[in-house]
Amino acid sequence: MNLSKIKAIAAIAAVSSGAVFAQFNTPANARMNSLAGVPMRDISNVYSYPVLMAGYLEHIQATWDGGENGAVIGIKSVSDMFSIGVLANQGLMAPGLAGDALNYLNAAPGGGIGIDAENAVIPHILLGFDLGAVAIGADVFFEYAGYSASTQAADGAKTSYSGSYSNPGARLSARFGVADADILAKFGLGFPSINASGVASDPKIASDEGLYMEVGAEAGMPFGNADWTLGMNYTRSDQRFKNGNDLEPNAICYSLLRAYAGLEFNFVETAAAALSYSFDRYARTVTAPDASNNQSNSNPINHYHRLSAGVENAWENVWFFDSFQLRGGALYEILALNGSKASTSNPTTSSDASPPAAHQRVAPALGIGVTKAFFTLDAALNPGNWAGVFTGPQVAMATATVKF
Repeated sequence: MNLSKIKAIAAIAAVSSGAVFAQFNTPANARMNSLAGVPMRDISNVYSYPVLMAGYLEHIQATWDGGENGAVIGIKSVSDMFSIGVLANQGLMAPGLAGDALNYLNAAPGGGIGIDAENAVIPHILLGFDLGAVAIGADVFFEYAGYSASTQAADGAKTSYSGSYSNPGARLSARFGVADADILAKFGLGFPSINASGVASDPKIASDEGLYMEVGAEAGMPFGNADWTLGMNYTRSDQRFKNGNDLEPNAICYSLLRAYAGLEFNFVETAAAALSYSFDRYARTVTAPDASNNQSNSNPINHYHRLSAGVENAWENVWFFDSFQLRGGALYEILALNGSKASTSNPTTSSDASPPAAHQRVAPALGIGVTKAFFTLDAALNPGNWAGVFTGPQVAMATATVKF
């Protein structure tokens, strides 16, 4: 198998996003996990840029990650210009915000949705259009979870409760060429909301306003003997809750700014290596604009610096397999707590503290892959993690891919 150089199609954050702050989930498969998330061409990039589905027509892939759910993706060509696909078990678009929403709902009388905010099974529908010079991809989603319950008193009186969380929306992405560069761009909107009602639910829990937004761009170009990737993503989710209590914060915002750069090169005919750097700024803001003498917090604001390296080598016709791949990678992460800010209206005060950056962790990864005809099986293992103390294996993952 000849691993040719790639014109930069990447999702740098595949294995390094913090689940509670991550706005859009880009789950890793076994191959990308064993490469520590470096920028190499892979079907999992469709999670970040749906327009890339055109490069993986007639593919089905499922990943087992040791948990209850693993990511599933399927793509089918309908015509020369149109394709359709589905993503499942991708995770919530705004898991931090959804977790806060579920906390509000679970606190209501009879409440309790009982879903995992970090690993929802809501499917996404993919639509792809190849227009020649420009390709367009769309991801249409409708996240929903609800509950209903009732109680009956001794006199026969019945009380009913109900609640729901929803986030309908869509993401559009485009791909086009400029000179030697391959350009990707995306924009997405969602409208998260919650609602809970019942005779005993006083006051009623509802949403005053909610918005999910995602924008990003990426450029890939050859330079020297390597292919380079430069990109930036910004995602933000806002939700204002109405619970009738002005003394509690009722507006929450999560934001993630990610900038990344990477390069890929071949050092022998069948082996490819890649290096990448990413900077993430995570922030969670809670405010209560309708309440006086109640502070607004931007806490925490965390800065993550991540360096990743990965190598993949492939051999053809090994044993009874058509190809055999051996992979390895490592992630080095530095965490800088940018501090916290607090202010009150009477009297007005503010503070800003920035502790020194700290070595967060070093995480090596190993993996193998085998291909026979239309079937590929990949496996990955993170043999350990160093974060001041060395711990044992963290992640075991397997991915099956069928090309039909």
